Amino acid sequence: MARKTKAQKDLGNATKQIKDTAKALADVTRKAADVASKTSKDIAKTRDAKKAKQAAKVAQVAIAAAATAAAELVRTASKKSQEGARRVTGSKEMSGAKKSARRAADATKKAAKTSAELGRQQSAEKIKQARERSAAAKKTAQKKTAKARKTVKKKAG
Repeated sequence: MARKTKAQKDLGNATKQIKDTAKALADVTRKAADVASKTSKDIAKTRDAKKAKQAAKVAQVAIAAAATAAAELVRTASKKSQEGARRVTGSKEMSGAKKSARRAADATKKAAKTSAELGRQQSAEKIKQARERSAAAKKTAQKKTAKARKTVKKKAG
């Protein structure tokens, strides 16, 4: 089995972190949906909701009372929703998602950095090898030229 390069390992790690983040976000979404449904049930059970229901039945007689009850209901619903939001943001799923997202971002950054570093390293090595080859070719050419000069001198002289 071929060995994995550092860039491949970092890319694999980044991919894993991104998958974990997606799962954590799904968990948070599920938690938010659960909290929202519980919140709506709680709102329906409140005294204000029952008042609003009764007031709606007698709406022809007491429209003003119904409006007041509806305003109270909106206020109560708002409070309950804020409590639900606090529950979601404070939940272990949310903190897990935050950590996972941070890890994924760090892993992605690391993978990108490694790839760039590896590219620079490899290009530096290739340049070094090319210099060595050209130096070797120059020496060989000088030797051949010198040898040819000597042979010409011998034959001429």
